[in-house]
Amino acid sequence: MVSRSPRRTCIGCRRVADPSALVRVIRRDDGTLVAGRSLPGRGAWLCAGSPGCVELAQRRGAFARALRGPVDPASVEGLAEAVSARAKMTGRPGLPAGRE
Repeated sequence: MVSRSPRRTCIGCRRVADPSALVRVIRRDDGTLVAGRSLPGRGAWLCAGSPGCVELAQRRGAFARALRGPVDPASVEGLAEAVSARAKMTGRPGLPAGRE
């Protein structure tokens, strides 16, 4: 029997990847979004280092749908900045050109 690692889907671009290539996001009770792999509660996944996936998820209404509640628009902007900063720190650009 072959053991496989879990796979997750980005709510922005719908790419399936290992959790190590994605960022987990949760919604707090006040509607703000927080990135963190070990935080409790329902989570959604985004491509690490890809602010384009954050934009796609916001445009499609994927945050509210995946996290089952209203989301504060200001926290989405903050999340996009955090994902962009992570890309600069790690050198991981996120999606290949043409996938954003």
